Amino acid sequence: MSFELYYVTGNAGKFEEVERFLSTYAPEIKLLQADVDLQEQQTDDQLAIALHKAQQAWDLLGKPLLVDDAGVYFDKYHKFPGTMTKFLYQGIGFDGIFKLVEHGDRARFFLYLIYVDGPTSFHTFEGECLGQVVKPAVFNAHPRLPFDDIFLPDGSDKTYVEMRHDDNFDLFAYRLHAVKKFVQWLHKKSP
Repeated sequence: MSFELYYVTGNAGKFEEVERFLSTYAPEIKLLQADVDLQEQQTDDQLAIALHKAQQAWDLLGKPLLVDDAGVYFDKYHKFPGTMTKFLYQGIGFDGIFKLVEHGDRARFFLYLIYVDGPTSFHTFEGECLGQVVKPAVFNAHPRLPFDDIFLPDGSDKTYVEMRHDDNFDLFAYRLHAVKKFVQWLHKKSP
């Protein structure tokens, strides 16, 4: 049985990544992009932010949807930058970031993916990738994914930027780890 599912994001790159994955592993899902403005709570509780965004998205669309919230965390700091990832880069750029962390410092990307299929029906899936901070000679990340240029996943010799179009990217893609869990859950629940 096929069905339409909205992925609420204004980021075309994120949408293409998830759409490509679903077309292979869940072809019964027709993924549609919903580029709507959602208010983001100011808290260090990443799950609360993701759930708040999911509730807003459901209230606006009233249809089955996915929404996520991701952040990078530097191990040497408590919950930082986490929910402030985007604002940290916008505020101090890479020069400022490298006054806070050094090449080789441990880091991780963490994501909550929320599937909503009713006004009070929320299902949460997590994605994570452990790695380290690297300082490239030249920064060339996409402006909407700046930390991809300074993150080297464990088990890889390439940053996210360097591997973005490699066949092995899916092995390290924290967003796809969460989407895979969602697909497995969906297939178990469907007859």
